[in-house]
Amino acid sequence: MKMNKKLKHVNGVFTEIVGTNKQLSEFERFLKDGPIKMSPVLSKMTVTYKNIVTKWKSQFDTISLLEEAILQLRAKENIKEIKLSIVRGDYIYARSPFYRKGASTKDIRVIVGRVVDHGDDLTLLEKDIQFMESAKRFIQVAMNKQIAENHNELTNYLMSRQ
Repeated sequence: MKMNKKLKHVNGVFTEIVGTNKQLSEFERFLKDGPIKMSPVLSKMTVTYKNIVTKWKSQFDTISLLEEAILQLRAKENIKEIKLSIVRGDYIYARSPFYRKGASTKDIRVIVGRVVDHGDDLTLLEKDIQFMESAKRFIQVAMNKQIAENHNELTNYLMSRQ
């Protein structure tokens, strides 16, 4: 088995297919992409597909929420990659891979300092163990906040299913 040395913990299975409140699910997209005029056989198969997906949708949603929580905990417990950047010439941002449903990027970004305090040599800062440990703590705090919000959403969802 080939091991991925740069595992980023940002790709799920069900998180990618259930959609969000802003994005159609893959099931809905699949159904929408069908032709308007259908043969009786195609129509019957499409209805069967839609009925099965509708019946299983709550399980897919549950698995997607669990998957998101797992991906986020994996990312938090295995922070290996932190990239620094300067924004607006003033703030130093740190980012690390992190899955968030509906987010346009698969990372989390936090302000870790100001150029006026730490300088603008990112290569030097990336070699500064104390600075990078501080950046890691900032990232963990942001991750913990998102994980707690998602844990509440998952708990509420599971309670509503009982």
